[in-house]
Amino acid sequence: MKTVSASREKKARTGSTYVQKRNNKEQDAQQRKHLLYGIAGGVLAVLVAALLVWDSGFFQKNSTAVTIDGESFTPAVVQYYYNSAMQTELSMVQYGLSDFDYTQSPKKQIKDQETGQTYHDYFIDEAIEALTQTTMLNHTAQEESYVLSEEGQEYLQTQLSQLDVAWRVSGSYSNLTGYLRANYGKYMTEDIFKDIINREITASYFQQDHQDSLTYTASDIDTYYQEHKNELDTFTYSVFTVQATVPAQTDEEGNTVELSEEEQAAALETAKTEAKALAEEIQNKLLSGTDAQTLATEYEGQIYSSNVNVTNIGSSISSNYSEWLSDESRSAGDVSIQEYDNTSSYLYYVVQFENRYLDESPTADVRHILIGAGSDPTEEEFAAAEEKAQGILDQFLADGGTEEDFAVLAEENSEDTGSASNGGLYTGVSASTGFIEAFTQWCLDPARQPGDTGLVKNEGSSTKGWHIMYFVGWNDPVWKQSAISALQSSDMTAWLENLTTDVQVERGSGLDAI
Repeated sequence: MKTVSASREKKARTGSTYVQKRNNKEQDAQQRKHLLYGIAGGVLAVLVAALLVWDSGFFQKNSTAVTIDGESFTPAVVQYYYNSAMQTELSMVQYGLSDFDYTQSPKKQIKDQETGQTYHDYFIDEAIEALTQTTMLNHTAQEESYVLSEEGQEYLQTQLSQLDVAWRVSGSYSNLTGYLRANYGKYMTEDIFKDIINREITASYFQQDHQDSLTYTASDIDTYYQEHKNELDTFTYSVFTVQATVPAQTDEEGNTVELSEEEQAAALETAKTEAKALAEEIQNKLLSGTDAQTLATEYEGQIYSSNVNVTNIGSSISSNYSEWLSDESRSAGDVSIQEYDNTSSYLYYVVQFENRYLDESPTADVRHILIGAGSDPTEEEFAAAEEKAQGILDQFLADGGTEEDFAVLAEENSEDTGSASNGGLYTGVSASTGFIEAFTQWCLDPARQPGDTGLVKNEGSSTKGWHIMYFVGWNDPVWKQSAISALQSSDMTAWLENLTTDVQVERGSGLDAI
């Protein structure tokens, strides 16, 4: 038997151990490599998942855009009020009161040149201000254990049911969510939108109920009148408006010719001279006793406008000539020319004073339902609207409907956005409240009794059609209504300021998602 020396055995063991250690190191390296690859793969998977979640808008949708009085709101809520502010600005564009361009991003348009504020910043500010007021109204309502009235509950349900109809009628969306996101932002959901509407209606009814609770003594009202006679008295007058403006200049080929500033100014001065001469001609004829209506017909094609025998409460009269009219030295037949410069044109108002008095005639409270026929309806469309209106009225009468029933019908059917949410109610209707003549005449008929109903054709407003009328009753005279309204307005402004002043408002990162 062959033996191995101790030294050789040791060397053998040493070699074997070295080989084993080397193999172990290689195995460890392989394991570490696999482990690193596993970790890297896991991290990559997490990053990919995070990006997918980010792209889905999950984080943005659930982030805090603003916290008001301790209550946090997501970007979707602020976006709702942001869009509302933008719509208000767009309506101003239609009247030339804003230079906002809806085709461009609000972030790229400057609203205030001095501060550099963009329209985006402005809309954010407006949104937060509106949301703050709604929030504080809701918080105060909760503190006072306010309960939305039955009428308010019915209106809320009507609004929510109409929401479901809206997306179906549009025909452009496959579901309600798509409709909401297209109109109110990509983070809007049905639950969020319904909550917004609920809070808005609660705030509106709570605010109105608070205003209705404000009462004033006869002494309060008389004191206010003595301090504001010029606003509360009623005036009868005629006014002729003569405009001095520079017409567009064209060359022989009909192309527009741009005038220099000096040429524009000189042309305007010439136009002013001619316009003033015309105004003075009308003034002299009025002073000589010529009837205002006769002059209105005679100068129809030469002047900007004329309004003969106008009756208005002082607060509704144009500031361009209200000071002259309200001078206590005025006598019937007095005539004056008042001037107004609006930079692009110059206006001369020929004003004839006729009468001033404290109007003691009662105002009327009515409810109505506007059944629209369109902005420029045909006779057939008017007839269709009348048939629908008559059908609603007939059914209401057949059911023995009450004023409350009529209010519900108004909320469900009226196309008058200014009164539908209030059950079609208008209070304090008078000759100077600005309704179409047929509507006013129906309301102020001396024979009118509570519960009277009828139909009135509307041919004078932007949405024409037929009014289904319900007479609620007679109310305070014009001047007293105006005094109470002014007192309420002042007190309501102070109340709302008190609710929203010093409220803690914290802007969050969620605003970046808007």
